[in-house]
Amino acid sequence: MSSNPFTFGNPIRNPARFIGRTEDIRQITNRLLSSARESTSIVGERRIGKTSLLKYLTNPEIAESFGLKKEEFCLVYIDFQGLNDITPQRFWQRVLRLMARTMENNEKREIFKSLSKQDYIDLFDLEDLFDEIGSDGLHVVLLLDEFEYVTQNPNFDSDFFGGLRSLAIHYNLSLVPATRRELVELCHSEEIKGSPFFNIFATVVLKPFTEEETDTLITDYGETAGISFSNKERRFLKASGGGYPFFMQMIGHYFVMGKNNGLKGNPLFVFARSEFAQQAEPHFSYIWAHASESEKITLVTILALQAEKINKSDEEISVESISNIYSRAPKDINSLVKRGSLVKSGNQISLFSTSYNDWIALELTAAPGEEESEASVDAWVKSQRDKDLADKKDAILKTKKKYWPVVGEVFKEFSAEVLGSIAVNLIKGMI
Repeated sequence: MSSNPFTFGNPIRNPARFIGRTEDIRQITNRLLSSARESTSIVGERRIGKTSLLKYLTNPEIAESFGLKKEEFCLVYIDFQGLNDITPQRFWQRVLRLMARTMENNEKREIFKSLSKQDYIDLFDLEDLFDEIGSDGLHVVLLLDEFEYVTQNPNFDSDFFGGLRSLAIHYNLSLVPATRRELVELCHSEEIKGSPFFNIFATVVLKPFTEEETDTLITDYGETAGISFSNKERRFLKASGGGYPFFMQMIGHYFVMGKNNGLKGNPLFVFARSEFAQQAEPHFSYIWAHASESEKITLVTILALQAEKINKSDEEISVESISNIYSRAPKDINSLVKRGSLVKSGNQISLFSTSYNDWIALELTAAPGEEESEASVDAWVKSQRDKDLADKKDAILKTKKKYWPVVGEVFKEFSAEVLGSIAVNLIKGMI
């Protein structure tokens, strides 16, 4: 029995297990190495690998390989997850303590520790501190994980962000915050959203792995355990995980577990798919919950086009074909591709994971006992005043009432034959 090389739930800490992201890291480090020592914002969906990337950068050998010499750069990782009640004072106390741990110079370490213990830390204290560090030619880089816990916190006002901006522009400090959405979208007030603080960043968006990176992950991880995956197995892993590092690790883990349990052929695929679906469910739910209603309509449109494609295998699902059904789709597609929920290959658009397809179908479906009455459907259809919905009642009846505005927008554009195929898929989701 081979050990399982695939793990999920925690960020990658061993640099040897880190895959890809070379271009993303190069963008970040090139800005740090510029004459202005510029800051960069990392944006990516939950579980896309933001924390793993930040921790990878803090490894001295890795940082050095990208040109960040330890004599010149001090990289400090700080995680703000769960710190809902943090204040500016506690922010700087935490930052200064962590900076002290990374300092090799004992005298500088004590300066950081001493300032972190002060009852009040103001901007002048920080300017003096960074001025003194800068005299030695050392540049500090703060890697700020889950930084939305700061930008969305009303304890942090415009003076705080103005001060932080001043330090990053005029002193030897650069910032690399990581957030789920762009910083300006994650502010607790319009005043903060208008702060010039957000103008100092270029943005690097983390997307799912490329095909090449996904292949590298499967090959390299398999080789560490003496496992060689067949082409069919590779296609299955990639279709399930969709290039998301977290989901690729998850499906790989259960596939290897099945192999170690002696499963082969179809029972192995069934086992891995079932275990993966159970573990991925709350994460799929999170992705779906953070999609707008318009984006959900776009996703359901793609599912409907896939059902139609079963009988028209030569047709591709493109931005144009989706837009013919739902005119607002192009904007949604750009956002969903950027966040990794959709994958674009040439002109072809698809959901990132076949398992996510199945999850959405199940989520839309009204379970036995949850179905609304035909009278309720009739009343809703009449309230929409759309004659194209009149003959779609049977399909709408099979979905949850809260999703009628979503599916109604899509179903009215499809034939009864296609809707029958969709209904079959919905029913399958309940089995």
